[in-house]
Amino acid sequence: MRALVVVCRYLGDVLLATPLAKSLAEAGFAVEWLVAPGTEAMLENQPFASRVHTLSPSLLGLRDSVRALRASSREKFDLACVLTGSDRPIVVARLVAKRVYSLLPMRAQDGWKRHLVTDWVTNDAPSHMVSYCADLARLAGVATPENHPTPSLQWDAADAAVVRAQLGSDGGWDAETHYVHIHPFARWPYKLWPDRSWQALMRRIDEAGLRIVMTAGPGEAQAAQALAGGAGIDGAHYRVLAGVLAWPQLAALSAGAALYVGLDTANTHLAAGSGTGVVALYGPTDPRIWGPWPADYPLGRSPYRSWLAGGRQSAGNVTLLQSSLGCVPCQKEGCGHQRASSSDCLEQMGVDQVWQACKEWLA
Repeated sequence: MRALVVVCRYLGDVLLATPLAKSLAEAGFAVEWLVAPGTEAMLENQPFASRVHTLSPSLLGLRDSVRALRASSREKFDLACVLTGSDRPIVVARLVAKRVYSLLPMRAQDGWKRHLVTDWVTNDAPSHMVSYCADLARLAGVATPENHPTPSLQWDAADAAVVRAQLGSDGGWDAETHYVHIHPFARWPYKLWPDRSWQALMRRIDEAGLRIVMTAGPGEAQAAQALAGGAGIDGAHYRVLAGVLAWPQLAALSAGAALYVGLDTANTHLAAGSGTGVVALYGPTDPRIWGPWPADYPLGRSPYRSWLAGGRQSAGNVTLLQSSLGCVPCQKEGCGHQRASSSDCLEQMGVDQVWQACKEWLA
C-alpha cells in the first residue's frame, strides 16, 4: 500500500504533518511526500518518508511533479492526504491517487475542490494543525486519538555524536555541560524578538552559570556571531552553530538541553517534540492553530487559547509567552501588514517576562 502526504508550504507545516505520516506508516503504508522546494531536507532519512518529491510554483513544475509521482509506480497511490486547500496540490493529488482527503474551506469558490476529493475536513473554524492531521488520519481510517503521534523527527546515537563533536570539549564543555539552546531567528522579520532583548537574556543565562548554544540557518551565520558577540559574555561560554546540523541533529541538540528558547518557527516545534522544556515567544500568530505541540500531549482541543491574561500559558513541556497588548493575536504579518515589518507585541515583550519563565523551567 502506498500513501502520499501533500504539504506545499513551510518547514513548520512539514513538521506538524509528521503525525499524519507516522499514522499512515504504522498502518502499513509506504509514505511518500510532496512538499515545497527547500523543505525536503527535513524528511531526509526519516522512517515515515520513503520518498520525497517537490512541487515547483509553475505549470511546468506541476507537470513534472505528476510525472515523477506516476513514475514511482505503475499503480496510483492508494490515498493522498492534502494539508492545504490550495488549487495545485489538490489537482496533483487527484491525478495520482485513488482516494484524496483534504483540508478545505467552505467558501463558494472552493466548491469544485469538494467535487475532486473523496472527503474533506473543514478548516474554517480555528483548530490546531495537529488536530487537523488527526482528523485526516481518521477519514483515511488509519488512526484514532489514542495512538496519534507527536510532531517530531527521529534521531539516533550518530546524530547525538555529531552534536557532541560540534559542541567540542574545549573551554570546559563536555557531555555533562548544562546548556540552554536558543534560536533567535525566523524566516520573516515580523516574528523576531529584538537583538537587544536576546543579548540581555543571554547575559542572564550566563550569570546563572549555564552555557548557551545558539542555532541559526546557513545564511544567518554572520548575524548569529554578531548577536552572540554583542552580548558581552565570555566567548568560551557559548557556541554558535549556524547551518552545521541536520534536522535530526537539531532535535538531538534540543533534547539534550536544559531548556530551549525560541520564536514562532519550525525549530521551536522541533524542540517541543523532543520533550525538553520550551519557552516559545509568540507575536501576531494565533497559538490555537500554530502553537508548538507539547510532547505526548493528548488530542482534543488545542493546547492553547488565542490569548490568556498575563500573556502566558502552559501546556505539557511548553510555556508560551505573548504580549499583553489588546490586539494579540491579530494573525497579520506584522504591524505594517507585510512580512518584512516588525511587530509591536514582540518589540515590547520584556526580558523579565521571558527570564521568569526560563527560571521556572531551570529550577
